[in-house]
Amino acid sequence: MCERDIGYYKVLSKPAVGCAPHYKGLFRFEAFPWSNEENRFMSLWQRYTENADKSPGVTTDLTLTELKELADLATKGTGNFHEAVYFSETFECPHPSDYYGADVTNLGGYSIGGENFFRDSEEHPKCVFHFFPDAVNRHFKAKLNSYGLFHALEDAISFRATVNDLVEDEEWRVFHVFKVK
Repeated sequence: MCERDIGYYKVLSKPAVGCAPHYKGLFRFEAFPWSNEENRFMSLWQRYTENADKSPGVTTDLTLTELKELADLATKGTGNFHEAVYFSETFECPHPSDYYGADVTNLGGYSIGGENFFRDSEEHPKCVFHFFPDAVNRHFKAKLNSYGLFHALEDAISFRATVNDLVEDEEWRVFHVFKVK
């Protein structure tokens, strides 16, 4: 857990491979240099990534305006929509925002709910958690909102506890995810 609860930022695009197409959690593609090689993009991207390996997100000196500019430049460079996202372990966002929901992730941003967990077994028979009981899978899948995230914090916490019983070598955290306007 964090010594103090602070929020983090990411510039995210479409869901990672294996995620549902409507998923808006933290396990999505980020802006990368090859998406736009103009000097402004590279300058913002370099500042964006300086602290990314030290925390689950970015807490650099970039302003919100610069994060949005990075998202716009990445969108123009790739043709894939990118957006500035704020996430925190508390339900507070210091900016005008839309709430996507609660995601259960590890420290690297890998979402246990985002990748294949709630997919139908016929669609993805080699799901990482194919051994998870179908009744439990259906129970938690019914708790997801239209973004593939938990709307109720209690459901995300319950899901994390259930997953911790299965995957004990990982630290799973619940983050509230906001799209910054």
